[in-house]
Amino acid sequence: MALRGAPVIAAPRHVAIIMDGNRRWSHRHRVGLPEGYRRGVDALRNAVAAAIDHGVDVLTVYGFSTENWRRDVSEVSLLMSVCAAAAQSELFTLVRESVRVRVVGDIAPFPRATRAALFQLVDATAQNSRLTLQLALNYSGRAEILHAVRSIVADAASGQLRSDDIDERFLRARMYAPDCPDPDLLIRTGGDLRVSNFLLYQLAYTEIVATPVLWPDFDATHFAAAISDFEQRRRRFGA
Repeated sequence: MALRGAPVIAAPRHVAIIMDGNRRWSHRHRVGLPEGYRRGVDALRNAVAAAIDHGVDVLTVYGFSTENWRRDVSEVSLLMSVCAAAAQSELFTLVRESVRVRVVGDIAPFPRATRAALFQLVDATAQNSRLTLQLALNYSGRAEILHAVRSIVADAASGQLRSDDIDERFLRARMYAPDCPDPDLLIRTGGDLRVSNFLLYQLAYTEIVATPVLWPDFDATHFAAAISDFEQRRRRFGA
């Protein structure tokens, strides 16, 4: 339970979101999964706009986990198509709003068309500076830590470093986005209370807001409520 009271803290620099509830929303509204995921893209567009309005520097969203490959083949194919279509349809708006898009995770297994759309989006927005939107795709926190460890082991095996060289700063430099600050706030939609293998290293002192609102229904009002909750907390970082 977060401690509350003065002093009120500043707005978060980095907000992370676990976008949960697309499938439940589809079932609840008796529509197909494509409509649920389409509404999910709308919700992400709204979240980006809300992040800009609240002066957030970085917005990281959990779009596709390494565990999502276990879903039905038809749903995975749908997700790949939605990802490619969204990357293409949102490009103009993201460029206009000066949003820089980065991908964190390993998208090499994605279909060629999906990878191409994502690469185009990343390249077209690389010089933007108003907000950084990080898309966590084929991502897991454990995979990211394993990636960092393997990089360190490779350097150690080649004689490029000693064990004394390895500290927290050194490890962070091997993560997917080493220049990105840790999330100040994690929002999880859909009502579940778990981090689902998301940003395991970076969430050490992140404040968490969980809402029962399903992701396709998440809007600027819900985003503002999460920010307001965050701003009333006292962050002590173990002190």
